[in-house]
Amino acid sequence: KYLKTTIHGVSSGFADYGLILVNSRHPPTHMTQHHLNLCCSFGIPVIVVFTKIDGCPDHAIATSKNELAKLLKSPEIGKRPFAIKTEQDVITSMGKLQTLAPTIDISCVTGEGLNLLSKMLFSLPKRRRHEKKADRPFEFLVEDIFLNVPGVGSVASGFVNAGELNVGSHCNVYVGPTDDGTFMKTVAKSAHIARINTCHITAGQSACIAFSLSKELRKKLRRGMVVLQENPTATKEFDAEICVLKGEGTTIRRSYQAYVHILNVRQSAFARDIKIVNNNALGLPPSHNAKEDVEGIILRPGSRAKVRFEFAQRPEYIRPGMRMLFRDGRVRGVGIVTGIPQ
Repeated sequence: KYLKTTIHGVSSGFADYGLILVNSRHPPTHMTQHHLNLCCSFGIPVIVVFTKIDGCPDHAIATSKNELAKLLKSPEIGKRPFAIKTEQDVITSMGKLQTLAPTIDISCVTGEGLNLLSKMLFSLPKRRRHEKKADRPFEFLVEDIFLNVPGVGSVASGFVNAGELNVGSHCNVYVGPTDDGTFMKTVAKSAHIARINTCHITAGQSACIAFSLSKELRKKLRRGMVVLQENPTATKEFDAEICVLKGEGTTIRRSYQAYVHILNVRQSAFARDIKIVNNNALGLPPSHNAKEDVEGIILRPGSRAKVRFEFAQRPEYIRPGMRMLFRDGRVRGVGIVTGIPQ
């Protein structure tokens, strides 16, 4: 029920780490598996927290831990569980989070393990270095829209993904793309960070920007837009290298339609063209490889391919290097945008 919200949050939220809660009295559910798959597909290191261990029978927690270890060691996740029992274990696990998945037992009733968990959270190094992107062209991802704030006008809230901007009456920016793929030229009048007025925003900050837009143009604002300083282009097609995740077997062939998440962009897209990428790069058993038949190439769980997608409704602003995830209902696969056809 809430998976699409979770996917959007993971896709556009720039998370450094994932904290996955498991009830120690029951084995992990299919949701736990989805959340693990999601975090791994976006390259987010995970920490597993076993809750409710007060009064939990020994056999129940042993079953939960064994089941979780199976999930973590499965080929699509490939992490080793590492039990955190002392503060020394916390120090040992730092720096190895790409291969280890630390597990901590806690109880909110007795308070057991909470000190270890807070020590763990305090010790985590920063993973994303957005300040290194400050010299790139300005790029602001719109996550929410407030069309008519009294006394201000239209406001967009979101994340500064790259570059920096000095707002004011001379600050011209492009907002878009609209439904026909064009960008609206406007002025970024003012900006707020954490409800405090500021005139300078830079990469890595979450901010709100106010625009001076007429009532007609205001209606065109929507979530998933970007704000840029240089005249940008929107595209309806893009190439991506994808890997189909294991799971419920869907066959993916030409004209397969899925819901695509690329950072803050979400829209359904069709697969226009599929090319196979070196079949055994992942060392998969041959049965997982893509098949070719009369209708073209068919992708099965585990296969890698280069696919040209086309957005179903309207053009979007994307650039090579962005991570993507596609789903039809459940999570199907992940990939990276490799190019935009001219």
